[in-house]
Amino acid sequence: MKNELVHEIWLDPEPDGQLLPGLCLAGPMGDGFRALLNKGAVKAGEITGHSHFDVMTKYWKLQGWGEYQTEHRQDHEPYPDEWVLTQRPFIDSM
Repeated sequence: MKNELVHEIWLDPEPDGQLLPGLCLAGPMGDGFRALLNKGAVKAGEITGHSHFDVMTKYWKLQGWGEYQTEHRQDHEPYPDEWVLTQRPFIDSM
């Protein structure tokens, strides 16, 4: 079984009114990212994936940015079991 994690897509308002997209892990592992968001930021959706590459490929396609590429072999590695164990209680409680 692949270790799939939920990622949140956020739109963060800039001072000029533009919405800057961002992506973080759902649950406690994304708390640091969410703490940096400006007032008025909105969660626009979620993406589930089993590796950094998997999630970023889906995210880039959704954003219309073309094909995601990476030079880092570890980006293709499945997410660690520990991350799933950290996120799962949060997801199950929703």
